Amino acid sequence: MIGKTLAHYEIETCLGEGGSGVVYRGRDLRLERQVAIKILSDALRDDEFAWARLLREARLASQLNHPHIAAIYDLGEEDGCAYIVMEYIEGLPLADLIPEGGMPQEQVERYAVQISGALAFAHEQGVIHGDLKGSNIIVTPDGNIKLLDFGLGRRIPRRGMGEVTGSNLPLAEGGALAGTLPYLAPEVLRGSPTSLQSDVWALGVLLYQMATGELPFRGATPFELSVEIMVGTPPKLEQLPEPLQSALRRCLEKDAMARLSQVRELASAFDGNARRADPRLPAPQAATPTTAAGPPAVLLVSRRRRKWWEVGATTALLLLLLGGFYTRHVLVLRHVARPISESKDLKAFGAGNPAVKVWVNTDTGTYHCPGTRWYGKTQEGEYLMQKQAQDKGYHPSASRACM
Repeated sequence: MIGKTLAHYEIETCLGEGGSGVVYRGRDLRLERQVAIKILSDALRDDEFAWARLLREARLASQLNHPHIAAIYDLGEEDGCAYIVMEYIEGLPLADLIPEGGMPQEQVERYAVQISGALAFAHEQGVIHGDLKGSNIIVTPDGNIKLLDFGLGRRIPRRGMGEVTGSNLPLAEGGALAGTLPYLAPEVLRGSPTSLQSDVWALGVLLYQMATGELPFRGATPFELSVEIMVGTPPKLEQLPEPLQSALRRCLEKDAMARLSQVRELASAFDGNARRADPRLPAPQAATPTTAAGPPAVLLVSRRRRKWWEVGATTALLLLLLGGFYTRHVLVLRHVARPISESKDLKAFGAGNPAVKVWVNTDTGTYHCPGTRWYGKTQEGEYLMQKQAQDKGYHPSASRACM
């Protein structure tokens, strides 16, 4: 791909490869700026429903305007390549900067404030990360962090998850999932989709790794690692100072319902310590008085009350699972099957050529231009003029209308 052009983006060099695709550094020829271009893997590109979900998630993530989140500029399809264009960040992956034995406490807390603040902001906008780990975080030369791939976390089929986690091959041979597996929450290993709570778990794993230089759960094979995640205990947790130790205990609860519910709490817990260690950090907005001494109040609840709370949480979890099953198999299918009605967003795509004949996918609510991969090839659909498709509320599958 190096030297080629996708739309008005010229590809210059390869930056890295992950489970969801290959990332290149490129240049936006219109705005004369450097960008990062992720060309999606065949597994996502060849699945029309996966591509439609990715479009929706990328549109949500593109609205995240935060100093510690890399911006999403564009997405589209060209010559059979599905791609996403993101802000290009100078720096090194956080994973490459964690030394043996871990980072100093002040540095861990400074990065924790930035990471948890960005994650909390995204959660409040209804966006989950889904693949939080050190390689998806860039540390800039001035010591600030940028989170990448927000809302674009790799989707792992249940069958694929079972094949990987049950494998007794060496972990290094686990394929693209090997780098993600140590950060997956227990419920995700059991087949549940990524969620706010699985993001909290991944954040706990990352902070533990930053503080100790080791992952909290380890194994020689994917199977051994999965078992440790499900039932194991981080070996160095009790050696960590407060408030880090208490925060990690709440992040790494096996039961998602007992886990820290709001990442914003974590950012507040670290913020006071981090600002004292580094006066350059700004004071928090609408700060809530906190104390560094002693664990959070929730940890002081009596064991008897905690037991009844756990019983109630288990009951609530069962009800949520039943409700989720109904939502997934009835309401979601009903939502996906109808055309997207929020046609006000079409202004962002342009009108294009109103007379060009497009292929409308009536399952996903999108339409495809002539010459693209899915033109006339989805299971459900029909040919319409582009103006007709737009009037009915369909969105272009790429980032622009057909010309």
